[in-house]
Amino acid sequence: MIENQDKNTETFYDFEVRLVRRMGNDVYWVQLDPLAQIPPYSAGQYLMLELGDGSLCPFSIASSPLQDVLELHIRRLPGHDEADKIISHLKHRNKVRLQMPLGRCLLTDSRRPAVFIAGGTGFAPFHSIIKTALMNGDQRPLLLYWGAQTSKDLYLLEEPTEWANSIENLTFVPVLSGIDPDWQGRKGFVHHAFMLDYDDLTDMDIYVAGSEPMVMSVYQDLLNRGVAKENIHSDILHIKQDFNELF
Repeated sequence: MIENQDKNTETFYDFEVRLVRRMGNDVYWVQLDPLAQIPPYSAGQYLMLELGDGSLCPFSIASSPLQDVLELHIRRLPGHDEADKIISHLKHRNKVRLQMPLGRCLLTDSRRPAVFIAGGTGFAPFHSIIKTALMNGDQRPLLLYWGAQTSKDLYLLEEPTEWANSIENLTFVPVLSGIDPDWQGRKGFVHHAFMLDYDDLTDMDIYVAGSEPMVMSVYQDLLNRGVAKENIHSDILHIKQDFNELF
């Protein structure tokens, strides 16, 4: 990230690559085993993965701190050489080095409803946060809105669906913005679906993750609906605040 938010962020940790498995259209589930102990981190944080040329690439941690492995959800976009290199690097390396933890988009201590608006692999940090909250018996209302282009892009659809079916205080709404003839669910922009479902958004903690354009669009629309800045949480917003770029 932009700043050193933790004393461990300049330290490298060694992990073994246990699994690189394709899910859906273009997302890979990566599982990493620690060669020593996983450094302490909070649900919602991210790490920096060292690549073959020594450069660092950020990825949200999709696993819970209560687990003994790290999980990443990495999207490979056609025509993006960098993504191809990252997946190839992971597939052909037994070990990788990471810097962690980074990020401040964490679940607050508030008992107000927590709303998670995810675009694509922006689901990864919320997978960590929600899974941890459920394991800890968190009783606040948890609302997950996950948007993608097609149903195959909802690469882990079964798990949040199961959460919603078995956990009384969790609501899951998948939303597609692209053409998918077989889809019978909600359509359009994911945050529009959320804003259509609730008249008053002012007493909620709202978390947003996805591409920068998506996050900034959601942020502006939430402000227009009267949501206070301090109730909107995203690492992208924190970066812009650090550089005084946030309107």
